[in-house]
Amino acid sequence: MRFLILCFLIYIGYRALKALMLPGRFSSRHETRQEPAMIDDIMVKDPFCETYFPRRSGVKEVIDGETLYFCSTMCRDKYLEQIKKARSSG
Repeated sequence: MRFLILCFLIYIGYRALKALMLPGRFSSRHETRQEPAMIDDIMVKDPFCETYFPRRSGVKEVIDGETLYFCSTMCRDKYLEQIKKARSSG
């Protein structure tokens, strides 16, 4: 057990000396000056099923001058059906 503790202390001492002797050269952190990553796409909410999905993969539909995005053509069709029923009954 003492041998393991001694090995651990020697290793810690070695790492401390290495960090003092060669600062920044073998650092585990890489400090690069890169610009922040651009947002690839925006998440939007389907007005029918209320799931979130990337806007670029959605189905775009303009309804009454408002642009809506749907997760699938099935949700779009159901939403349009729901609007027709609401307009015809009201």
